[in-house]
Amino acid sequence: MEVAQNLVRWAKDKGVVLNGIKPQRISGRGLGVVATRKLKAGETILTVPTEALRSLHTIPKSITRKLPPDISLHALLAANVALDETTKFASWNAVLPTWADFEATTPFMWPEQLQNLLPKPAKDLLQKQQAKFQQEWDIVTKTYRDMQRQEYLCAWFIVNTRTFYYVTPRMETFPHNDKLALLPVADLLNHADSGCQVTFTPESFTIMADRAYRASEEVYISYGGHSNDFLLTEYGFVLAKNRWDEVCLDDVILPTLNMTQKAELEESGFLGKYMLDAETAGCHRTQVVLRLLCCTSAQWHRFVDTEDDGESSQGEVDALLIQLLDSFLQTIGKTLEGIEKLNVGQVTQRELLSERWKQIQSMIAETVKRLKN
Repeated sequence: MEVAQNLVRWAKDKGVVLNGIKPQRISGRGLGVVATRKLKAGETILTVPTEALRSLHTIPKSITRKLPPDISLHALLAANVALDETTKFASWNAVLPTWADFEATTPFMWPEQLQNLLPKPAKDLLQKQQAKFQQEWDIVTKTYRDMQRQEYLCAWFIVNTRTFYYVTPRMETFPHNDKLALLPVADLLNHADSGCQVTFTPESFTIMADRAYRASEEVYISYGGHSNDFLLTEYGFVLAKNRWDEVCLDDVILPTLNMTQKAELEESGFLGKYMLDAETAGCHRTQVVLRLLCCTSAQWHRFVDTEDDGESSQGEVDALLIQLLDSFLQTIGKTLEGIEKLNVGQVTQRELLSERWKQIQSMIAETVKRLKN
């Protein structure tokens, strides 16, 4: 834990104030933050002055002047992290994730054979990640030809996984997801589906306890209301309990549609993104497409136009949904068997992929059980 102690000493020298918390290694999850005493709801537990951040305002001009003015802040910060050879942030850098950390858990670094077995939302997000990274790597490598791709990719994911929302007058015109800053100590707080409140002013970031915490209890923040597919692809983990989790049914529903049905759904804005969560028997888009498959045209149009609440056709819709979910469960079972037989990539990669599919399997099985009852 010497690296954590060094970080705390360095951070305090920068004006960071820890109140009732400390970094600590969490079994199976690396460093996190725990309470050193009882914490009260609303109590300020961490203050990070803006002078301690790594942001647009701390990137050396020797970097910003060499790269195009329209390059993303994400790409700039990653270049700064990758190129930094000073000792200024040595204590902070010592606790940042390594290439090995990312490779073990982040689908971007997995073998293509495992990437192809990701659930559809995770796979779609991964493709966007790959395109974004490639575009930014192409820009950076034109200037820094000696930089290694792996070195920049690791820095890119440090920025991707550990930044906080931050905006200054110079950043007002930036896209929302590119208003970023790296915060020492605060970036060790792990995610839960609800967590401590994070606010900032021109002077500092403040983190306040969202509830009472016991001494030695881990303290969390929330990265937002994200599904486990999102968390897996963006951050390299899934939550055992996640109230925001959902399952995409596109792979089981879209193949049942003919071209005319797809065209009608496209025209009405309901093609694809059919989601299921633990509380409902499918989102509104799912209810729409199911009625197109099992109701009359008149019933479907009345439902789409909100002239009919769909109660009279709900039994038929539920029966069709059970049939589709049973089919999906068979597919998931085969997917899990296939992952079990694979010998590619790392064991941790395959285990994480299987864990995600088992979560989806469980949510679907519970939905089927609820619908049948």
